[in-house]
Amino acid sequence: MQYDIILLDADMTIWDFDASERCALRDVTASLGLTLTPDMEAYYHKVNADYWHRFDLKEVTREQLTAGRFADYISYLGVTADAGEVNARYEQALGNYSIMLPGALDMVQKLAERYPLYIVTNGLHTAQTGRFEKSPVKPYISGLFISQDMDCQKPEKAFYDKVFSAIGVHDPKRYVMVGDSLTSDIQGGINAGIDTVWYNPDCKPRNPDCLPTHEAHSMDEILAILL
Repeated sequence: MQYDIILLDADMTIWDFDASERCALRDVTASLGLTLTPDMEAYYHKVNADYWHRFDLKEVTREQLTAGRFADYISYLGVTADAGEVNARYEQALGNYSIMLPGALDMVQKLAERYPLYIVTNGLHTAQTGRFEKSPVKPYISGLFISQDMDCQKPEKAFYDKVFSAIGVHDPKRYVMVGDSLTSDIQGGINAGIDTVWYNPDCKPRNPDCLPTHEAHSMDEILAILL
């Protein structure tokens, strides 16, 4: 099927969020006077993943997410600190790291030869804009849409409606959404009425309630589908 515009998720589709997060968490933990250990990192990952999952499902607000994850982490570490201030430090630190997934830059460069590319992300403004400005993909991206700036988020249809309006193209058949998350990227595409490519490098099982139009297990497979 021929498309005209590609919407790309950011984290774990283009950027290696796990690697960037590890660096930022190391910096923040150091600012609390501690050295990051594997147990500390594992605890934070568990708490953070839970909050983001609940955020995608609209069970918690963005403010509850950002404050809650570090309130839990600080409690686990047994230190005294303001969760809001620690979160602000973390977001700033995360914006300093723009680590790409292997093959992502090549994929973006090749797709940009045929399509206008837009990044659509539920990430946080400070972190995402900081990383975008430092990223080698920046010259190939026509626009960056961050849910925190839009008062709505993936997978809400309203998020995509605002993206369509900003781009100036309202026909959903002209778009395709590429992303790694079933709950935000693929469900978001379904809600918006656009086709989707599920980037699934770990070969996770499909969810019959949220089926993508296409499935790719590598960057090369994404290119094969779209080129």
